[in-house]
Amino acid sequence: MKTTTSKKYLQLLLFQVVLLGPVFCGKILVWPTEGSHWLNMNVIIQELIRRGHSFTILVSNATLYIQPKPKATEKFETYYVPFTKDVPEGLINGIVDLWINNRPTILTFWQFYKELGRLSVDWQEMNKMMCDAVLTNQELMARLQGSGFDMLLSDPVTPCGELLALKLGIPFVYSLRFSPAFTLERHCGKIPTPPSYTPAVLSELTDHMSFGERVKNFVSYHLQDYVFRSYWGHWDMYYSKALGKLLWCNHSKPSDTSLLIIVCPYDLQS
Repeated sequence: MKTTTSKKYLQLLLFQVVLLGPVFCGKILVWPTEGSHWLNMNVIIQELIRRGHSFTILVSNATLYIQPKPKATEKFETYYVPFTKDVPEGLINGIVDLWINNRPTILTFWQFYKELGRLSVDWQEMNKMMCDAVLTNQELMARLQGSGFDMLLSDPVTPCGELLALKLGIPFVYSLRFSPAFTLERHCGKIPTPPSYTPAVLSELTDHMSFGERVKNFVSYHLQDYVFRSYWGHWDMYYSKALGKLLWCNHSKPSDTSLLIIVCPYDLQS
């Protein structure tokens, strides 16, 4: 009996030895977003730096919170945009004020989404300037291409990170799940989100819903799908033009930008 047990342990040990392989730390490029999203991403970055990975963070000269430090362990690559810090500051203040002081009610929800849409359009116009500033900078793109990055960490609230990753030919990872009603995650990332069980983002519902709340959740999905496609749909053409091929994102045909991996800062603590 002891001999048989010893043989089993030896076989298990040999099996584990066969599976052993070298592990190397990676070079990671970062496409961040301002405000609380940067705080969330910075937690991930600092933990991965502690584990031996190296980071290069793309940051515009109009950044508000992402301040390069002289003795920082990460590298900052600054690119120049045709606007000042007043632009992102005004947009962030507008969104925060709308969310805190003008929460939607049954009578005001359409006005709320209309104002949110206006702010989103202005944010995306700024976002396009940032994207253009990187993609049209041939010297910067050549430098990034030759840096040998293993992957790109992107905050999806500010589109272009995944586009940059595709241009550089490297995989990308999203730092969080972000879109209203999970529209992008459902139609591009194909994640399962049955409205009877999964509350839509911004619906303020939980996963324990009454029949009336399930109806509200169902309506929330369709309403937010409409809002998302109305204000974010133009990115399909922008990406298609940048990549030189037609991209789309709908129920039947996933986009080439459909890779969706979520990194949670708390998972990195283990």
